[in-house]
Amino acid sequence: MTSTLHAAGIGRHRESVPPADNRAASSRIRGVGRAFMSILVGAVVILGLAGFALAALPLLGWQSVILATGSMSPGLPAGALVVERPIAASELAIGDIVTVDRGDRPPVTHRIIAIAPATGILSSREITLQGDANDDPDPRPYVVEKVGLVVAGFPWGGQAIVFLRTPLALGIITFIIALLVLRAWWPQTPTREVLEAEDDQG
Repeated sequence: MTSTLHAAGIGRHRESVPPADNRAASSRIRGVGRAFMSILVGAVVILGLAGFALAALPLLGWQSVILATGSMSPGLPAGALVVERPIAASELAIGDIVTVDRGDRPPVTHRIIAIAPATGILSSREITLQGDANDDPDPRPYVVEKVGLVVAGFPWGGQAIVFLRTPLALGIITFIIALLVLRAWWPQTPTREVLEAEDDQG
């Protein structure tokens, strides 16, 4: 009699297992969910690493600059993010992209097309700049002792940084983190393999 009840119990348990089509659909949904969560995790990791790198730049004496105009297009259009480090004028070479301070005017980031010794200070240089998208050089040369040398540029990085500072971006990041936390604590549904293992043990 015991074996009869046990067999009946197993039969009822297996009847509760959804048909194969439903199991396949459920498996596909779980696969899409896992892929979506992987994308979210990757996005959060990338944003975190980018934010950490930008925050660490000043510790190295470097800085990031968002270009306001398209004078360095097409490689560095308006809104591009460039990373630069300070360099002595004596180390400059023709072809370098540099940022030069202009006193009460906004800094300019252009390419060096000519270098000449400057009178008065041995460590200074007279450099002529021109934007890649400009037909003519800047109106006059710049006498500099130190400039910011562009070591990396990201065409759309500046727009991404500006977006990340908006309330909408902060809300999206908060939502993603909340989903990750919810996913980590959400109770897992037993899979078909687990149910069959329980049947075999019974």
